[in-house]
Amino acid sequence: MKYSINHVHIRSADPQASASWYEKYFGATKLFEREVMPGTVTISMEMGGPVRLNISSKPEGTSDARSVAELHQLGLEHFGFDVEDLESELKRLEADGIRVVLPLTQVPTGTRLAYIEGPDDVLIELVQRP
Repeated sequence: MKYSINHVHIRSADPQASASWYEKYFGATKLFEREVMPGTVTISMEMGGPVRLNISSKPEGTSDARSVAELHQLGLEHFGFDVEDLESELKRLEADGIRVVLPLTQVPTGTRLAYIEGPDDVLIELVQRP
C-alpha cells in the first residue's frame, strides 16, 4: 500500500488567530472550521499543495506545556514551505516582527533555506530550490 501525508496538525491556544496568521503570511485558505473531537474546534486549511494544515484548540483538562521553536528538538521539529524568493520573504516576515531562528543558509546542493518562528511556538522552514 502506498502512503502519503494527509495533514500537519497544530494545537493552539487561539486557533482563529493562528489560522489568520497562515492566511496572511502564506496565503492559506480555510476549508472548514468545526468540532472534530469533542470540545475542540479544528480549522482545516489548504496550503497550496496536497497536505492540509489543521489547527485545533486545546482539549479541556490537558497540559498547558508548550514546545520551543528551535532547531534540533526531538519529535516533530518543523515543517517547511517552498518559496520562490527567500530573501524577499525573509524581509517581508522580519518587517512584521517575525523571529528568524536560522538566517538564510545555502547548502551544498544550491538549495537556500531559513527557519522562522510561527504562532504556537511552531518552527517553519522556508526552502528555495536552485
